[in-house]
Amino acid sequence: MADRACPRRGTETRVTSIVITGANGFIGRLLAARLTVGATVTIGGKDQIIGKRTLVDQHIPDAASDDPEWIRGDLGALIADRPDIFTSADVVVHLASAVSGECEADLDLGLNANLFTGIALGRCLAATSHRPMLLFSSSLAIYGGTPDMPLAEVITDTTRPTPQSSYGAQKLMLEEFYADLARRGMITSRSVRLMTVSVRPGKPNAAASSFLSGMIREPLQGESANVPVDTGLRVVLNSPAGAVGGLIHAMSIGDDAWGAPLGLNLPGISVTVGEMVEALREVGGAEAVARLSFARDAAIERIVTGWPTAAHSDRAARLGFAADKPFIEAVRDFAASLERN
Repeated sequence: MADRACPRRGTETRVTSIVITGANGFIGRLLAARLTVGATVTIGGKDQIIGKRTLVDQHIPDAASDDPEWIRGDLGALIADRPDIFTSADVVVHLASAVSGECEADLDLGLNANLFTGIALGRCLAATSHRPMLLFSSSLAIYGGTPDMPLAEVITDTTRPTPQSSYGAQKLMLEEFYADLARRGMITSRSVRLMTVSVRPGKPNAAASSFLSGMIREPLQGESANVPVDTGLRVVLNSPAGAVGGLIHAMSIGDDAWGAPLGLNLPGISVTVGEMVEALREVGGAEAVARLSFARDAAIERIVTGWPTAAHSDRAARLGFAADKPFIEAVRDFAASLERN
């Protein structure tokens, strides 16, 4: 694995500093739990000890209000007013983002929160002399289809990105910008394309894909949920463990092995919505499935049906990314987490 409890004997390790944006989001919290101060991680092919960790978000946990690791604030404002937060880091993991539904409903929101802030972060890091690593959480939403250029049945490393949502377009533009900065030797870039992550805990959000967690999460907690698309729709997902493990593995790979600073598709789980319903039935029983309704939502369906249904990456396999778990295992993991809590 990329992170270990202690350094290997006979290896020289250096102390490193890590910043995580969007650290109070679901993936941010899971990632922060793995990247703790004192842990040894592999960054760019070399073992390093995390000596400093900074967690940035607009909303921070109440218990963290006096924690010096946490910084509360708008990311764009922090980059402008306190650039040292980012320029002093060896690695910046950029997770902060407005979600797909928000970006589709409000173009300016997406441009400001995603594109312009992301550009400002890249320029900020590119102004340093030590060439920090920027690990960017991109999305499979960079792919889409049109009537004259239908989406490929299986997305591969050579599939042309044609985003059909503002969110996907903003992610793609940032991927290309960070790749150009890396080509110029100003930063080290790792853009990793996540699928929809399911099952997420917490409350529904404004993402068009939110139901892909809600249709499992809410029924297993005794609440109702709606499935707004046809159950025959096939989607590509990441389990939470698969997403976080993929990000950490991407950070561990050296530049020579990574090659061109282009985005990489994480291994994912291809499953139909109907198969997700059956996974819910297997874990939660008929009582859980009875809490689902199936009223289709044209706006959500238009966005989600434009996304890939299967993906394969020879590059990810070559670089040692692990296959994700079957979806039923992700459901069982979530159910087990409810029992622990």
